[in-house]
Amino acid sequence: MKNFHAGETEAGWAQSGGMPRREFLMGMAALGAAAVLPKTLLEAQTPAGASSRLFRIDVHHHFAPPTFVAAIIAQDAGNPSLRKWTPRISIEEMDKGGVATSMLSITRPGIWFGDNAAARKLARECNEYAARMMADYPGRFGQFAVLPLPDVDASLREIEYSMDTLKADGIALMSNHDGRYLGDPVFAPVMDELNRRKAIVYEHPIREDRENPLNGIELITDTTRTIGSLLASGTILRCPDIRFIFAHGGGTLPSALVRMGGTAQKYPNGLIPELQKFYYDIAQAYSPYFFPSFKKLVPVSHILFGTDYPLGAGVEVVAKGLKDNGGFSAGELRAIERENALALLPRLKT
Repeated sequence: MKNFHAGETEAGWAQSGGMPRREFLMGMAALGAAAVLPKTLLEAQTPAGASSRLFRIDVHHHFAPPTFVAAIIAQDAGNPSLRKWTPRISIEEMDKGGVATSMLSITRPGIWFGDNAAARKLARECNEYAARMMADYPGRFGQFAVLPLPDVDASLREIEYSMDTLKADGIALMSNHDGRYLGDPVFAPVMDELNRRKAIVYEHPIREDRENPLNGIELITDTTRTIGSLLASGTILRCPDIRFIFAHGGGTLPSALVRMGGTAQKYPNGLIPELQKFYYDIAQAYSPYFFPSFKKLVPVSHILFGTDYPLGAGVEVVAKGLKDNGGFSAGELRAIERENALALLPRLKT
């Protein structure tokens, strides 16, 4: 019987040519994901004629490796939809909704449950699982690697491994880790390293209280809290080369602007230019009531398409909401659905 790494399946092992995990990862890093698979398999994974209709890039697409699912079940946490997820389900939704590439990220409740060693192990397993998906489905997935924060030293090691060996496209962070927001001085070494690398940092809020009917409000507000933390701490000034993407249109950011004036004192040009440097996805933020204030704050060039799959309403619903409610021109829609992401992630052009 074969010994599979945590999260691997018989099919995944077969698709990698039966090679051991270490050799698979080394080969992928050296040759690129597409080189690992035979031509016949590459052709089988993209439906006939799909290349002409798959154009969207989804920067907010979640995945749930078996070890992550086991962890959240043990904690009685996480959205039940995550427990049904498989790579094939993602591919089917992408094909249905015209998505060429989805950027994989772990969602709430995250991977840290009070045990640093367990979080280190789970981070590595999740990141390697995403790397395997990138290899198994060439061109269809990218990766925002998860870190075992609040363990700073382990997170620095995982940044190195995920970005240098696994070739992750960026790093995914939760809005807070053990109650500390991203501008907290404890996380300064992580932010400094990400700045040195000019990394893309994808933020996702984390609030886990399924019994609270207002948890959805708390969730998106947590993104606003962490933006405020980054501004108030001066992290944005110290780390100008990090390219932040904030989920759900920045949460309640447009409404909170008048309450954030105190943070502007640190910034020579004021608060708005700093906020306009960030990128924002529209996952669950495409209603006609949201767009008017959002569009006044965020330039079109910094709006990205995102679905929150498998937790959101689906690609087609998001695309329809964007088209019907945003008041964007055809060129602007094309930019949001594809071109802006390509500018941020030029690797996807190939």
